[in-house]
Amino acid sequence: MKSFRNIAVAAILSVGTFSAIFYSSCSKTTTDPCSGVTCQNGGACSSGNCTCKSGFGGKLCDTTYRVLYANSYMGNGSDNVTPMGTYSNYKLTLINPGDTNYVGMTATAKFADGSIHFTAPIVLSNFSTTGNTSFTISSTVYNGFTYTGAGTVSATNASLTVNEDSAGHVIIYKFTSMAKQ
Repeated sequence: MKSFRNIAVAAILSVGTFSAIFYSSCSKTTTDPCSGVTCQNGGACSSGNCTCKSGFGGKLCDTTYRVLYANSYMGNGSDNVTPMGTYSNYKLTLINPGDTNYVGMTATAKFADGSIHFTAPIVLSNFSTTGNTSFTISSTVYNGFTYTGAGTVSATNASLTVNEDSAGHVIIYKFTSMAKQ
């Protein structure tokens, strides 16, 4: 009887040990790759990486592009008039309006003498923290001229092409390599 009891206890212990090993090998703990990742400005985490809303970037969506670009840029350019006009110390100022439209800014362009060429809303697109972000000048009437155009901007420089239309007569101004001031 004693040996039967020892055999029964050994069998129960063996089944318990086998069950514990089998159970622990089947219940693998998976780590959520987004655990500890806090995306900012409405970004969403997927597979450990943040996907940012338009107007934001960076590893945690902590860069607001228009804040990065709200600067003055100065450079030289020319127009398509014959003879070609040239422009020195042309100044482009991008202003963060402080609203919740994180892809919009205001651009004010001035000639070297300080006179305003135009002021117009711009829309940022193709955002980049390491390269250039594109922008489009929304069609705007300023001092009787209609302005449209496009350009690029980064934290250090900008470029700009502006179309100035007066009753179908269009002057195209081009400014490249405008340096941040």
